[in-house]
Amino acid sequence: MHALTQVLRAAATAVGAMLLATAAFANYPDKPIKLIVPYAPGGITDNLARALADGIGRELKQTIIVDNRAGAGAMVGTGAAARSPADGYTLLMASNGNMTVTPLVTRKLNYDPIRELRVITIVAEVPTVVVTNLQTPITDLRGLAAFGKANEGKLNFASLGQGNVTYLTGKKIESELGIRMTEVPYKGSVPALTALMSNDVQLYVDVLPGALPFIQAGKLKALAVPMDKRIQWLPDTPTLQEAGYSKFHAASWLGLAVPAGTPAEVVTAIQQASARFVRDEKFRATFTKAGILMMPPMDAAQVDDYVKADRDRWGALIREHNISID
Repeated sequence: MHALTQVLRAAATAVGAMLLATAAFANYPDKPIKLIVPYAPGGITDNLARALADGIGRELKQTIIVDNRAGAGAMVGTGAAARSPADGYTLLMASNGNMTVTPLVTRKLNYDPIRELRVITIVAEVPTVVVTNLQTPITDLRGLAAFGKANEGKLNFASLGQGNVTYLTGKKIESELGIRMTEVPYKGSVPALTALMSNDVQLYVDVLPGALPFIQAGKLKALAVPMDKRIQWLPDTPTLQEAGYSKFHAASWLGLAVPAGTPAEVVTAIQQASARFVRDEKFRATFTKAGILMMPPMDAAQVDDYVKADRDRWGALIREHNISID
C-alpha cells in the first residue's frame, strides 16, 4: 500500500509539473522575441529574416527583433542561439551554411547543431547556378569538360571558401567532369562575379540571386543548375543530370531553428504562425522575383527528414574530398 501511495504521489507531481509548464506558456508570447541572424545586414538571408520577423510577429501579435551577430562563418550567432534559454524567445535564422556545412567541415566548433539546436521550419531554397563569362568558348558542361582538359592548370574557379555550398558544388562539378581547376579565393560574390566577367577566372558557382541579373543582361552564360529539376528563372538551362552527369541537389535552404528543449506547444505556435505567413502572396512574390524558391509549409517530420537528407548529401561530398577547416 505504501509503495502504491508513492507511485500515485509521483504521478500527481509529474502531472502537476506538466500543467504548470503548460500554463506558463499558455500566453506565449507575452514579450518580444529575438531572431538571431548570424550574418551581416543587407544580404538575402538578412532580408528574408526581416520579412519573416515582421510577418510572423504579426501572426503571433508580438514584436520579433532581428539581432545580427555575424562572424566566424556564422558560428558566433549560431553559438549564441544554441546557448540561449529554450523558452521560445530566441529564434535562429538557420541555413545549411550554419547548420550543415560549417559543422561538417569545422573541427573546432562551439556548438553542436544536432544536439543543441532544432530546425523547425524550412521557408525557402536558394538555387545555385554554374556560370562562365563571354570570353570563354564554353556553352555547356561538356564544353567545360573539354576546355578544362585542353587547358590543364589554366581553368580558374572563383571560390568563397571551403565552408561554403558554392565551393562544395564546384568540387562536385570538378569530380563529375574529371577536370582540375585552380581555386582563386574571393571575399564575396560581388568581387567573384567581377573577376569572372573580366576573365580573371573562367568558372563560378553562385547562388541564383547573385548571378541572375548578369545572366539576364547577357553578361554571363549559365551552364547548368545543380538542382533536381530545371528552375523557372532559367528554363533553358539543364540540370547536371540532364547534361549527362550525376543527379545532385545543390541549394542553400533557409528557415528557423530554436534551442533544443523548447516546449512543444511553443514550437507548434511558431510553426503555425510561420505557415500562415509564408502563404502571403506579396511575400512570396518579392523573394521569388529575386531568384529564391519559396517552399510549401512542412510538418515537423518533413522538416526533420529534409534536414537529415541535406546533412547526408553534403556530408558524403565533404568526406569524399576530405575537406576540413581547422
